[in-house]
Amino acid sequence: MSYKAPGSGREGSAVLLVAPDGSILLQQRDDDVWPAGIGRWTIPGGGREPGESPRETALREFEEETGVRLQRLRYVETVTTAQVPDLLPSCLHLFVADDPVPRTAIDVREGLDFQYHHPAAFPGLPMNPGTRQLLARFIASDAYRGTVGMLQPYRVGVGVIALDRWGRALLQLRDADLPPERFPGQWSIPGGLVEPDEPPDAAAFREFEEETGVLLETLRLFRVYRAAELPGSLTHVYHIYYDDPDLPESLIDVREGQAFRYWHPSELDGLPVAGPAAAVLREFFASTHYRRLFH
Repeated sequence: MSYKAPGSGREGSAVLLVAPDGSILLQQRDDDVWPAGIGRWTIPGGGREPGESPRETALREFEEETGVRLQRLRYVETVTTAQVPDLLPSCLHLFVADDPVPRTAIDVREGLDFQYHHPAAFPGLPMNPGTRQLLARFIASDAYRGTVGMLQPYRVGVGVIALDRWGRALLQLRDADLPPERFPGQWSIPGGLVEPDEPPDAAAFREFEEETGVLLETLRLFRVYRAAELPGSLTHVYHIYYDDPDLPESLIDVREGQAFRYWHPSELDGLPVAGPAAAVLREFFASTHYRRLFH
């Protein structure tokens, strides 16, 4: 049985393919690496080749191992042994995908098997410590919760319009690698999905803090939208909250998306704003809720 010290392997990429029930596709390995050895379960992926981007590595390795070319791959994070002490690669780029890939569509081209496993079953599966730590880190993340949430048939969302002293709204520039229906590379209202049994106002506070690092003191409800009122909406019910905390942009920690920036109502027409967000912002800026704050 061979031994690899943490961080001794080469840089690579790995793919976390998530199913609607929260299960994650894992590969059963046939190589013999201590301590778990042959038959251990791991995340599909492999080493980065010269000239490849981490994303290209993830797509190539997943296709080589399963015969499936993913279409909905997006970046999560890059980890080293500083974040995952028992990680074997020197650096691992993690990607998540929610392509609908049934087990029957997977060709086992490397390893012993591929199967979807729910996190509840992870403790009973043979894994090397680095894999177990990676999976624990991922299932505790908003990336995992958000991916599973977006795969559900009924979704309730929240949005937070945070204003500064000049009446400008803080907007989030969405990631460029999101699926097309999720408005990649466009400006939108910070927020996310309401978790099961979570009050919408609590979800609004939580989501804003997760995305910006700022815990707001107060929020006020603007209105609740139904999907039919917002063409292109990603949720069936959408709770919009607002307040004027006047947060300096320098204090915003960009934890999700590409950037956060304040925009004045007069600037919105020249921006690529996600359709549902544009409709909400137009209505909010014309409302008495907004005028009472700044007139």
